[in-house]
Amino acid sequence: MPIEAITNPTGAVIGAPERDPSEVSKLDFMTLLVAQIQNQDPTSPMDNAEFTSQITDFTMLDELTAMNEKLTENIMVSQSMNNTAMLALVGKSVTVDGNSVNLAEGVVSENSINAQGPGQAVIEVKDANGNVVDSYAAEITTGLNDVTWDGIDSDGNALPEGEYSLEVTVTNGGLDVPFNVLQTGAVEGLRYENNVAVVMVNGHEFYVSEIYKVS
Repeated sequence: MPIEAITNPTGAVIGAPERDPSEVSKLDFMTLLVAQIQNQDPTSPMDNAEFTSQITDFTMLDELTAMNEKLTENIMVSQSMNNTAMLALVGKSVTVDGNSVNLAEGVVSENSINAQGPGQAVIEVKDANGNVVDSYAAEITTGLNDVTWDGIDSDGNALPEGEYSLEVTVTNGGLDVPFNVLQTGAVEGLRYENNVAVVMVNGHEFYVSEIYKVS
C-alpha cells in the first residue's frame, strides 16, 4: 500500500549543516521501514520475502558505507606517505624533458637525447639572447644518448656562466628521427598541486611523473 509522507515536526536542528535531500542515511532507511511496518494493511501484511529483501538492502548499504569510509581513509594515508617520500627529492639530480643548459663555475649541466631510432644529431648551443655560440654533431642510437656540451664556444673560448639552450635535429638517411631532448638538474624546490608533487628544476616546474631518472 502507498506510504504517506513522513515529516519531522521538530524541524531542522539549529546549527546543524543543511541536509542534502538526495542523500539517505541509515536512520532514514530504518525510519521508513518502521513506518512501512506500522502502516501496513492488517488484511494484507507485508510479504516475508519482501521484508527480508529490504533488510538485506539495509545491510548492504551499511557495509558499502563502511567500505567507502575505509577506502577514503586508505587513500588519504597513501597520499600522505607519498607526499612525505617526495620531500627526499629536494637536492637530488633528476632528468626531465627540456633543452636548458646551466653553466656555473666551469661546470655544464647534463643533457641527453631520447631517440626512437639511430641517426645523426646536429646540436646548436644558444645563449640567453638566442645567438648560436657553438654547434657540434653526435652519433645517436635508439634510447638515451649523452650530448652534454663542454662550455666552449666555436672559437675555443670558455663562455661565461649563465643559462644556455640546445636546438637539436636528428636525421637518418635524410629522414627525421623522432626524439626529445632531456635536461638534468638539481631539484630546487617542491610544491603540491591538487595533491600532486611538482618539482622545480633549472628554474622550470615539472610533475614528478615527468621525471625520467633520479641520480
